[in-house]
Amino acid sequence: MSKPDEMGLTREAADGYEAFFVPAIFHQWPPVLIAAAQVGRGEDVLDAGCGTGVLTRELTGRVGDGGSVTGFDLSESMLDVAKVQCPAATFRQGDVAELPFDDCSFDVVFSSFMLMFVPDPVKALSEMGRVLRADGRLIVSVWEGLENNVVYRNLVEAAREIAGIDAANSLAWPFTMGDSGSLESIFESAGMEDVVISHHDGKARFPSVDEFVSTEVQAWLLSDSIERHQVEAMVTQLRTTYLPFQNAVGAVSFPLNARIGAVNKSS
Repeated sequence: MSKPDEMGLTREAADGYEAFFVPAIFHQWPPVLIAAAQVGRGEDVLDAGCGTGVLTRELTGRVGDGGSVTGFDLSESMLDVAKVQCPAATFRQGDVAELPFDDCSFDVVFSSFMLMFVPDPVKALSEMGRVLRADGRLIVSVWEGLENNVVYRNLVEAAREIAGIDAANSLAWPFTMGDSGSLESIFESAGMEDVVISHHDGKARFPSVDEFVSTEVQAWLLSDSIERHQVEAMVTQLRTTYLPFQNAVGAVSFPLNARIGAVNKSS
C-alpha cells in the first residue's frame, strides 16, 4: 500500500473513491453545478477541492480551447487520480484557505461538496472570493442536513448504537453545513452578499446494503477503529430499515439532497 498523503489518504483510497463514490453519488452533480454557474467558452475556472476531478473533467469540455480549468486539492493521492482522468486540466496541490493564485485570476470558482471538511470555511470562502474577477461567479455545494437525508441519518444512528459516538460523528460530518442557515451564515461571515441558496434533489445508488455500509465506513479515517463485527451488525440492522429503498435484487437507491449557494462578485 502507498504512503498516506497530507490528508491521510493513500493512492488506493483515492482509486476507491473514483471507482465507488463517483458512479454511486458524484457523477450526477457536474451538470447541475455548471448550469448554476452558467460557465461559458473561453472562461478561466477553478475547481477548489477537486478530488479525483469529477467536475474538473466536465469543465474542460465546457470552456473549450480558449479557456482554462485548474483543479486544486490538498490530497496528492486524489490529484494523482485526477491527472489521469483529466489530462486537459492543470492541477495544483495546497490548502484552499491559502490559494496560491493572484487576485482576480478566475471567472468562476467552484467548491463542490468540500467546504464542510475545511477547518476554517470562512477563510476558505474569502480566498475563493479574492481570486474571482469582477462579475465572477462562486458556486458552493454542500449536502442537506441529516433531517433531509434520511438514509444517512439511519446510518449515523446505527453507527452511534453499535460503534459509538466517534464513528457516528465521523459519518455525520459531511452533512454539518446542510442545516438551515449554516451556509448562509458562512457566506455572510466571508463578506459575501446577495447569496442565492437553492435545494437540489439527487440520488445515490449502491449494489447492496452491505456495499453501501462497508464503503461508507471504509471511506473515513476512523474506519480502523470500527471492528468488522460492528460493520456486520450495522448491515444486519439496516437491511430491514432500508427495505423501502431496495429493489428485487437488493440494490439500494435513495434520495441524497444538496444545497447550492451561488454569488456574483460585484464589480
